[in-house]
Amino acid sequence: MAFELKLLPRYLKNLGIFRGLSAYCKVEFFGMKKFKLNGYAHYFFLRPYTTDKKVFREIFLLRAYAFNLNFVPRVIIDAGANIGLSSVFFAKRFPDAMIYSIEPESRNFECLVNNTLGYDNIKRVQTALWNRDAMLKISDKNETQWAFSVQECNRTDPESFAGISLTSFMQNEQIEKIDLLKIDIEGAEQEVFSENYDYWIKRTRVIVIELHDWLRAGCSSVFFKAVSTYKLKTTIHEGMLII
Repeated sequence: MAFELKLLPRYLKNLGIFRGLSAYCKVEFFGMKKFKLNGYAHYFFLRPYTTDKKVFREIFLLRAYAFNLNFVPRVIIDAGANIGLSSVFFAKRFPDAMIYSIEPESRNFECLVNNTLGYDNIKRVQTALWNRDAMLKISDKNETQWAFSVQECNRTDPESFAGISLTSFMQNEQIEKIDLLKIDIEGAEQEVFSENYDYWIKRTRVIVIELHDWLRAGCSSVFFKAVSTYKLKTTIHEGMLII
């Protein structure tokens, strides 16, 4: 409980005294599975004994996605949405934006649906991004809930599902431009930025990415090689690279 007590000042600072204290009690003290936060009209769902609480802290206490933009995004793609809390944060901050919340893992996606059902501007998509349309599967089912990765597989694999390239995703959804592309896909950025990226990078205004070189060596080099031919402005916010 000592660690949780150290989090109380962050709750108060980021959510206000009354809202922060209420949220702290619900999340850290009582460990509620289903709760409401003042300022949010819909319920939050966090699974016990998972990384869900850490995801909540990252987004609402550390404010991982509270970076400044000099425009109001209209189309947001949340790739690696986990249980949907990042999509909820974007939906609250940018209520006029259309948000595509992408997550491949079934149990995470079920929780994502529960967390986002009250938001008309969030479209839930159970798949994973890849450099081309291909059959994929979860490669490490015993990993913690916020660290699942995917790998290519044969169509006959019983655990396979249809992965998709960003180009195909944009064309299927009739997206002309991506204003904000958030990517946290546990190393699959190595494939996404390895080839077939020119179409969608040209049509993307801001990329927010977590690079996972500690999982797969070379993620950063592949990423920077892909974006190096474009005029860039880069910054760091709470460990996230913003381009």
